[in-house]
Amino acid sequence: MTLTNHRREEGFALVLTLLALLVLAGIATAAAVAAVGQLRAAAMAGRVISGRAAALGGVERVLAETRGLPRAEIGGEALEMAADSFGGHGLWRVHDLRVEREFHLLIGEAQPVGGVPIRVARVAWWMEPESRVAGHRAVVESASVVAAVGAQVLADSLMTGRRGFAACDQILADTMGWGLVPTTGGLSGPPEWGAGEDGPSFQEMRLGWFDRSTLAALADRDLSGGGTLTPGCPDCWSGLVFGSEQVRVEGPGAGVLAIDGDLVFGSGVVWTGLVLVSGDVTIEAGGGLLGLVRAGGTATLAENATVDGSACAALEALKTAAALLRPIPLPGRSWIGPIPPGAE
Repeated sequence: MTLTNHRREEGFALVLTLLALLVLAGIATAAAVAAVGQLRAAAMAGRVISGRAAALGGVERVLAETRGLPRAEIGGEALEMAADSFGGHGLWRVHDLRVEREFHLLIGEAQPVGGVPIRVARVAWWMEPESRVAGHRAVVESASVVAAVGAQVLADSLMTGRRGFAACDQILADTMGWGLVPTTGGLSGPPEWGAGEDGPSFQEMRLGWFDRSTLAALADRDLSGGGTLTPGCPDCWSGLVFGSEQVRVEGPGAGVLAIDGDLVFGSGVVWTGLVLVSGDVTIEAGGGLLGLVRAGGTATLAENATVDGSACAALEALKTAAALLRPIPLPGRSWIGPIPPGAE
């Protein structure tokens, strides 16, 4: 082999080596670019997941912590209920959009740093005391009514004031109307009472979307299994009292009584507020109720017992039962989302 040929082979090998290095450099560069792209995509996906979790968590937090009557109006603007930062990655906020008297959209929005807003919403039922009271189309609604001598059911001053609370005629005018409300009547149909299309969990006693188990869970006082209720303060509101089987009231009091069973008011006992009973309700001699009654069985009034119809007393009882004044997510698939960016 001549010296010239040897040099040519060395030059050719060098060229091949340089070409191989260029190819490898290109592959490395492409891999680096792809890796950077994947990292960016992963970071964006992480921000999206983090933002969506923040929006969902904000709605759940509002559902767990909110108490009181809603401030949003039907047809009005969505009102901010809560806002906070999440993990240094952005801000979240929750708005309440009221679509009907008792139905709301709780809209959670998260704004990740460097990302687009992420929105989700949940449908919630939020009890309006006016609508719950307006659902009563008679002072005593029950399967039957038995009244002894001297017992009476009154409806002539249904929306006028009483001691301790003002008249509610202006408040309830658009829901109850100004027509004559009868003293007694049959039970209203679903969804006000009994099972409906929303399922068997709403059989018998209910208050809107509050079923038996929810009322028991939210009760200020629980008499599950029966017992005797002796209110410690006749002029104080007891909030929500839940009971089952047979409950006996042996002292004057006020509030919402929700009894999944039978209820008895002792002789001379006067209760103020709203009474919901799945079974029978009995008012013994000289006893009375200032408010509204709904019973799945028989309403029995002994001698000189009185039910003085008062929508105002029932309204006040619901307003003072703070445990009931909260948004309740509808059962089933009540989540709406994600809502596209820019959607109002």
